[in-house]
Amino acid sequence: GGTLSQRPGTLAVVEYQALYRRYRPQSFEDVIGQTHITTTLAREVADGHVAHAYLFAGPRGTGKTTTARILAKALNCEKRNPDGSPDNTCGSCIAITEGSSLDVMELDAASHNSVEDIRDMRVSVSTVASAASGRRVFILDEAHMLSKAAGNALLKTLEEPPPHVHFVLATTEPYKLLDTIRSRSQRFDFHSVPIESLAAHLSKIADLEGFKTEPAALVAVARHAGGSVRDSLSLLEQVAALGDGVVDLTGVGRALGLADAEAFEVLMAAVTEQDARKGLELVARLASQGVDLRRFVSESVGFFRGVFLAHYAPNLAEVADEPAEVLELWRKAASRLPAGEVVRAVDLLGDALVKLREGREERLMLELAMIKLTRPETSVDPAAMLSRLDRLERLAKQPAGAQAAPVTAPTPQPSQDRSASDQAVPAQSESSGPEEPEEVPVAASEPEPAPEPSTEELARPLVGEPSEPPPPATVTMEAFREIWPGLFGGLRELLGARRWALFRETEPGGVEGSALIIHVRHDFHLASLKSDPAVAAVVATKAGDLLGGSVSVQFRAADGDPAGSTAATGPEPATVGNDDEEIPDKDTMAESTSDPTDPFKLIADELGGIEIEEYDN
Repeated sequence: GGTLSQRPGTLAVVEYQALYRRYRPQSFEDVIGQTHITTTLAREVADGHVAHAYLFAGPRGTGKTTTARILAKALNCEKRNPDGSPDNTCGSCIAITEGSSLDVMELDAASHNSVEDIRDMRVSVSTVASAASGRRVFILDEAHMLSKAAGNALLKTLEEPPPHVHFVLATTEPYKLLDTIRSRSQRFDFHSVPIESLAAHLSKIADLEGFKTEPAALVAVARHAGGSVRDSLSLLEQVAALGDGVVDLTGVGRALGLADAEAFEVLMAAVTEQDARKGLELVARLASQGVDLRRFVSESVGFFRGVFLAHYAPNLAEVADEPAEVLELWRKAASRLPAGEVVRAVDLLGDALVKLREGREERLMLELAMIKLTRPETSVDPAAMLSRLDRLERLAKQPAGAQAAPVTAPTPQPSQDRSASDQAVPAQSESSGPEEPEEVPVAASEPEPAPEPSTEELARPLVGEPSEPPPPATVTMEAFREIWPGLFGGLRELLGARRWALFRETEPGGVEGSALIIHVRHDFHLASLKSDPAVAAVVATKAGDLLGGSVSVQFRAADGDPAGSTAATGPEPATVGNDDEEIPDKDTMAESTSDPTDPFKLIADELGGIEIEEYDN
């Protein structure tokens, strides 16, 4: 391979070579993105302070082996430049470039990793260089593949080689090398090449090849290469072959199976607006265009990662190696989607990516992830519940004028967006008057100003409700007892530690129509549940999901006293407790209790303790 300037002559005399071989750097200044390494090596060569062993570590395609060859040429160059770079015109440089030099030996540690291979190399170490002042350079690629015995056999030679011998160990996984090998080498860490530098390099090579390119297409190729020069040149060659010498965004998407930038804007809109239809249509469009769905999921994880960074990193350009238009898209998305929703999206898409790598059906897994993203009510995990509550809080914080919407709730047509039905439901709840909270008018000509939402309204999962509330469920005591284990166990994480400590002292009490009567064993727990209507709201919502209809919940004392009851419904508003009822203090409760609580019995019930009688010896 030759330098960039030697490209025309190369085509005339040799058979076709891949771009990454034809344009392999031949001097230190040709290596892109690794100035911190090439400058140091050139200075060491110029000053004559070259180490006996080097360790080049870094991602694939960043120039480790290429830099090792350039170092070998610089050490053996007959007409070396004053700055330490080889001139690439002397016989030694030409022989090393062509791979015919006897002074440079390249070994692949993946296939030469035994003790016998290391012994053969130690025999070659004692051989003198071909020139009087020449140096022998051993380049050991994929050095982490050396076995432990082979690494130990290399130690002595690596530590004290002859003066004319130098070792260069290249690896992508330096932590797998023996500590004793790393300590005997001068280590250089190669970095992934920045996207802008890589795109500029691709533009230069495309001009030499006569390709017609678009800057955005080169940026897309560079981003997809992940900082690898070799991968980017291979992708450029593939796209140019598909487009007959034309490299544009359409060709990049077709060749690599990539989604366009508009797809991520649609994805963001679907998640923000809770529009499942829009998300599923996006999946269908990508599948029809032949987009690699697994790659799209992976890139979506990267997209939401960028949105998360936009939430917490004011210096976004310094922490993310992306073009300005991508950073602006991240900031725009961050202004519309809360950080909690972003983290939930990353988790859901990450789980979907794991399933895709296990061989699951790609489109189905992506559609399920899209449904969970746009319909939190379809998921029973705590993160989904928090997402729904967070959306309610954001709706509640809006000005009253912004919340006021037409209260008339027409039957939605199949073509209606999900966002329209979501907006109609809060308007119905807000239009109900304070005097008759249990009757919700479906339509009103002049809606009243929306009142401040109460605790139970914040706890009620309005997100994702249909435009009309479901009918009250017909409940029997048998059905109540059947769902009780699932209801009891499913509320542990939803209620939290404090509220769960109160609710755990309950049991099924009875059924009155669509009202579930729950008995509370202790007066203190009953009073606390009455003072916290959010508990009844969450219980009613969960029970309604299990029973398939709207239900109300009433907490009563274990003796069945209906005076101390509190009720809440799931999908439709209802009065929770009596606002005029005064909660008795502990003294009043103690005086009114006919059967005072035995402290020993309370400890036994709460902590599972037993009473032990003490006998005198």
